[in-house]
Amino acid sequence: MSFLVAFLACAGTLSAALALYYWQLGDQNILFDIGAVQDLLVQHDPERGEIICRCSIPLTNRGEQQGMVNNVFCQPVYCGKIMKGMEIRSQINVVKEQARENGYWESLILKKDAYFLTQLEVRIRHSSVDIPTLIRQVPRLTIIIYYQVVGRKGIQWKLAELPLPLKDAQLPAKLKEEKVVE
Repeated sequence: MSFLVAFLACAGTLSAALALYYWQLGDQNILFDIGAVQDLLVQHDPERGEIICRCSIPLTNRGEQQGMVNNVFCQPVYCGKIMKGMEIRSQINVVKEQARENGYWESLILKKDAYFLTQLEVRIRHSSVDIPTLIRQVPRLTIIIYYQVVGRKGIQWKLAELPLPLKDAQLPAKLKEEKVVE
């Protein structure tokens, strides 16, 4: 009988030690660091009748384990009836790789304390409203980035919200020079 009690006590202690060990290992903490956005460009291209928004966003892993990012999708937040005629195309890719034509995000492994720089590009057009009117009606467009992360605790879907200040749209440098010359 004492052997059985000693065996169960040892097994319980071993189970508790393993549980504590796995609990302390932690998991990945992969996120698009919206607070560290770099090189935000909001540009009005009157020749094409579109607004181009471009920026670099760090994709970081602040966790204790490596993780993998499988899918990334971008979607604008609804901003009223004006969206009926809007065409919004967005693409995000890792800077070290050439952007794919189809917008597909290839799986990416991020080790502990690692980061990759990503680039987001959003192109906005409207079928019946000119760009200055569009900017007055939508001074800021929020893009939601949905991304799938796989780590030790399984698959998780996360999101990040990036506000794009359309009201700050600048004319391209080439057009600014032409206006000064006139």
